[in-house]
Order: sequence, then structure tokens, then C-alpha cells
Amino acid sequence: MRENTLVMILAGGEGTRLYPLTRDRAKPAVPFGGKYRIIDFVLSNMVNSGMVQIFVLTQFKSQSLTEHLMSTWSFSSILRRQFIFPVPAQMRVGREWYGGTADAVYQNIHLFEDYQPEHVLVFGADHIYKMDVSQMLQYHIEKQAYCTVAAIPVPLADAHQYGVIQIDDDWRVTGFQEKPSNPTPIPGNEQYALVSMGNYIFTRACLESELRRDARDPKSRHDFGQNILPALVDSRRLYAYNFHTNIVPGLRGPYNTYWRDVGTLVSYFEANMDLRKVHPELNLYTSDWPIRTRELFLPPAKFVHNEPVGARGLPRIGHAINSFISEGCIISGSVVDSSVFGPKVRVHSYSTVYNSILLEDVDVGEGARIRNAIIDKHVSIQPGDTIGYDRAADEKRGYTVIDYNDAWITVIPKVQRYKFASEDEEVD
Repeated sequence: MRENTLVMILAGGEGTRLYPLTRDRAKPAVPFGGKYRIIDFVLSNMVNSGMVQIFVLTQFKSQSLTEHLMSTWSFSSILRRQFIFPVPAQMRVGREWYGGTADAVYQNIHLFEDYQPEHVLVFGADHIYKMDVSQMLQYHIEKQAYCTVAAIPVPLADAHQYGVIQIDDDWRVTGFQEKPSNPTPIPGNEQYALVSMGNYIFTRACLESELRRDARDPKSRHDFGQNILPALVDSRRLYAYNFHTNIVPGLRGPYNTYWRDVGTLVSYFEANMDLRKVHPELNLYTSDWPIRTRELFLPPAKFVHNEPVGARGLPRIGHAINSFISEGCIISGSVVDSSVFGPKVRVHSYSTVYNSILLEDVDVGEGARIRNAIIDKHVSIQPGDTIGYDRAADEKRGYTVIDYNDAWITVIPKVQRYKFASEDEEVD
């Protein structure tokens, strides 16, 4: 079954709502959960499910993503039918870049001829979840579907925020509602409505036919959700697959319910913070369904100094509470609370970091204070500096500041170096 499949991962989006994290990289390449990249989740799901013929369709700012794929996801060259290849936009059918999700696959339709798959999986690269994709494929085959859409039930009161899938008692798709004021509930489950996860399984013949038809339509937006799927409703061979029934090892509860779209800075922040829980829904500690990523060969995290009264007359105790700390970090005589750290973060004495995400190689100077922040790679926070305590000051220094509940989140982009400045000084 798996040998007759070809996987197309859609990884070409700009991710403008995640700016400035996407200033220098594609959205699927954005770090997540300390040591991972967002794309690691869908690729791990595929490999763990036995799907090993995978093309990753890239486009915008793809250098970081391509480097990650080549350094992390390369199979041996002797395994000809096992691969994960990045495929940049090549303009094989015209002079335009990808004009939508369907167009991205259409411009690479020649790969179907090269690999002769019976089924084609089209999955997004920018969601955080665990899924045994082989169970969805088995369901697709049993239903004799032309196309199967992965879908997740959401409370009916929240469904107006999404595009809702209408189904019959057999989970055959009968229609779609775009952000409806009166969402149609799931038959037999009146408290929930069904929402697409943006992941699809097609028979090859159906997908080829629909892509060619869509490409000829000048009015089409060439999008799977808006154009390809609605056109298949009348075939009565379009089905929805209930993500809650998908079972993977290490689930915290009886149903698979964790799926997060990290398309905005707020949703990205909250999904990272989910990992701090004592028993998070997304269990990264099971060896039965590992999330793979680049091996950095770094030492374990280290926590140093245990002085109740240090040289400043203040406690100098290195510790982290309710936090997610990656390898290579050093917490030196400082306090880290409710935070997520990428690799090689260094926090110097008398500093505090609260409710924040620090990506790889961030250096926090002595006595600095940080809260409610996302700090990208290689940034140095100078001794005595404060981030997240004065919104006007953060905005004046050119940081991205977004509303969050009754407070705000301060976001600092990668590479730039910030020096401590008084109110009268300019900031680099």
C-alpha cells in the first residue's frame, strides 16, 4: 500500500503573519519547540507511517528550509525508492511562480509519470500534530474514494471562524461552508462541526484530471480548498476522515485531538507554551512516534551557581521552572520561568526570563529582564536590558509588538545585535 504512494508536501508559503520570524526563512523552516522546525512534524508523521517517497515543494525564502532538509532528512542514495527531495518552483508550465496550492502540484505533475503512484498525498507543512497517515490511507482505500480530506471536529460555538465541511452519515462530503454564522453540525454529534486540516489523499487519476481541468479555468484561484474539493462533491466519492479516530503511540487521552495551526505569532506563541504543561497533549517524550530533527551533537543543558546571596546581595541560583530547555543551554545564576529555549541559549547571572521563547544561540546578559517575548536566533540581549516591561520602549527600539490577552508579546528578529540604550541614545 505504502509503496504505491507519492507524497507532496506544500512548503512554499510566505508566512507573512509570522513576520519577523519569516523575514529570512520560509514558514515551515521556523524553529518550534526548542530544537525542531515546523516541517519536522509532517515529515516525521510520514516517515513513521512508512511513507518514504516525498517531495517538498518550496518557493519563498527557501534556503534555510532546503539546508535543513538536506542536513536532516537525507536517506541513503542506495535506497532509490526512499527519498525526501526539495523541489523549488521551476516554472515548467509557464513563466509564473506557484499561483496557489493546486497550481504548485500541477506545475510538478510530471513527477506522477516518473513514479507511477496509485495514490498521491498532498499535505501542508505548517501544522503541529502527530498522525499515523497509513490509517487515513487505509480509510481512503476502503471507501473507494477519489479524494479523502483529513478533518478535525471543533466545538460548534467556535466553528464560525473556519471553513466547515458538511457530511452525511457515512462521512461523505456533501458541501462546504465558509465561516458560516450557522455552522452545520456533524451528524450524530450536534455539539461539533467539521473543519478541514488541509491534508488530502487522492487517487492519481482523479488528481491529474482535476488539476488539468483547474489549470484551464481562468477564473480559478487554483486552490485545493476553494476550487478542487468543491468540484468533487457531485462525484459522491469525496470523503472526510476523522482525525480524532487516528491513534498514535503515546497519546495522553483516548482520542487524537492535538492539532495546531501556527500561522500567526499568537498561535505560534501559544503552541510553544503548550509544551510547558506537566502532561502536554502533544507528547514529545514517547520513543514509539519520535519527531525527528537535526542532530546538533551538543552537551546537555547545564544549570550552575547556588548562592542564596551573591555578589550583588541578591540570590544567584541557576534554575528553570515549568520550562522546556534544549541541549547546549547554560542557565548561570539566573531564573527561567514558564519558557521555551532552543539550543545553545546562555542566560547570565541575576537575569530573569519569564513566559518567553528564546531560539538558538540567544545570549542574555547579566541582570537583564525578559518577559512575554519571542527572541529569534543569535540575538544578544545586553547586560541590564529589559524586554517586555515597557511597551512604548519596545516599540521605539523597532521591535515587533503584538497584543496578547491583556498584555503584549515583543518579538525580536534574528541576527541583529541590540545594545543597551538610554532614552536619548539610538539603537542599532
